[in-house]
Amino acid sequence: MANDGSGRAASSHTVPLSSILLAFTPVRQLLGSRTVYGVLSSLNNRLLDCRLNNTFVFDNSSPCDVQGINATPVQCSGKHGGFFDEGSSATWDQAGSQKASGAATDQDGQLANDVWGTDSLKLNSTLPLKNYPMGIMRANPEELNMVGLGRNSTLLNALFSIGAIASRTWGLAWGWQGAISDHQTDGSLILGGYDSGKTRGSNVTYPFANDNACQGRLVVTINNIVLNLKNGSSITLLPESAGTAMRACLNPDYPLMSLSEDIVKNFISATGYTGVYPDRSPGINFWGMNFQSKDVYDGDMTFTLSPGLDIRIPNHQLVVPDYSVDARGFLTFTNTSSREVLINSLQDLNTKDMPLLGRSFLSSTYLFVDDDHEQFVLWNANPTASEKRLVPVGPVTCRPSSTIATPSATTTASASTALPAISSTRPQPPKHSESVSRGGIAGITLGILAACIILILLFLRFCHPHQQPQKPHHPVQAKENDLELSTYLAFKPEMPTDRQPPQEMPVERNPGYAVAPYEMPAGPATVLLEQGRWGRRSHPVEI
Repeated sequence: MANDGSGRAASSHTVPLSSILLAFTPVRQLLGSRTVYGVLSSLNNRLLDCRLNNTFVFDNSSPCDVQGINATPVQCSGKHGGFFDEGSSATWDQAGSQKASGAATDQDGQLANDVWGTDSLKLNSTLPLKNYPMGIMRANPEELNMVGLGRNSTLLNALFSIGAIASRTWGLAWGWQGAISDHQTDGSLILGGYDSGKTRGSNVTYPFANDNACQGRLVVTINNIVLNLKNGSSITLLPESAGTAMRACLNPDYPLMSLSEDIVKNFISATGYTGVYPDRSPGINFWGMNFQSKDVYDGDMTFTLSPGLDIRIPNHQLVVPDYSVDARGFLTFTNTSSREVLINSLQDLNTKDMPLLGRSFLSSTYLFVDDDHEQFVLWNANPTASEKRLVPVGPVTCRPSSTIATPSATTTASASTALPAISSTRPQPPKHSESVSRGGIAGITLGILAACIILILLFLRFCHPHQQPQKPHHPVQAKENDLELSTYLAFKPEMPTDRQPPQEMPVERNPGYAVAPYEMPAGPATVLLEQGRWGRRSHPVEI
């Protein structure tokens, strides 16, 4: 299960700022001759699931149902993405329960008859994960091998605990899965960062949503859906009145885009199709709409996300052959005259479901998920880019300063200002816009009070009538007394009851403290901290 990548465990005294690259390299679909793109071959052809926390695999004893019939083992292996053979693994250790294996027990609880254990998972040539917990699926024949990247992901937690990644983050470029080679590209999964080479233009950032209708927490707001016709004109599928925005859930393991029935009807009407309601696909893109090739839509589709990001899905990712897995394990399509539109109509029992944006949407969208900050970032994808520019993301800190922009109704964050990284410098004190500083105002106030006190004392000194002292009967004693009296009056303080010179503040120390009180400074104090002491490093550390 090895793959190309970078990253190794850092020593305990360093802050690892590295990313692990898991490439969606093209692989052959088991015994078939067709090359398949967009599948996670580096982890034994597994899909990622942001709703689940654990890793699930299938083996020869797992249930299998292909197109409503009991399938051959090879056909089942092709559908599920390969079988895990625990009997040939020297490191597999079966556990008595999900909890005993060390797997996460929240969110995706144990299903009936599931088998749990641990094995060695090798992500690249230098990074093995020993005693990694996994579950062998026994209950649901419709699922695929899956790597859980949910809130409490065992994979992210394991890598973070050994220092292989510096944050519980991941970036996904799904790649192209068109019918011809020109419309097929590799994707990538980055753990602990993202690949800026796969992004294009500006981005928007959304907080995680606490909504049971979207267990992956990745909810966006769609302001408009537009059909881009080949003749250059466009048709709006949402009503043009105000207040018609809709919420949708991003789901990387879902092959289609599910939209409300009225929007799908608008789509069918806008394409000019007048036949019977299209059939549904039983193949690997389950329940998409099948049209005859001559009737299928041939334009693009653009989603406008709030607060302002346009995602345009090209026709070759929206309309594909109706693929299925045959009895030999080959990925094939039997009806060459039909094409599948990767859209599902929410109707009947699913009428009230939240719309889903799956892999067809992610073919044109780059997704970065940050579990540490409980938010995610979307860009337009650059699927044809060949250069990898990995951006490692540092750990969360106690300080709230972050350069990740949050979505607003009027602002679209740029790629440079929305980098998922923590600032390494202390925020500067806010600048005051007043023309006079606080210290200046305090000084003026004290000066006015002092002037008022001086005027009052002068008034009492010169304007208040004084009693003339009576002359003594004994002249000699009177001279001595006059001398004492004049001496006393010459040093009489302005404030009675105190023989010390006047002062603004007492010099006596407060017995409860070790320092005397002091006047507040005229301006705000500035405290300098050592750069990078408490935040993450400002440059990546080679690992």
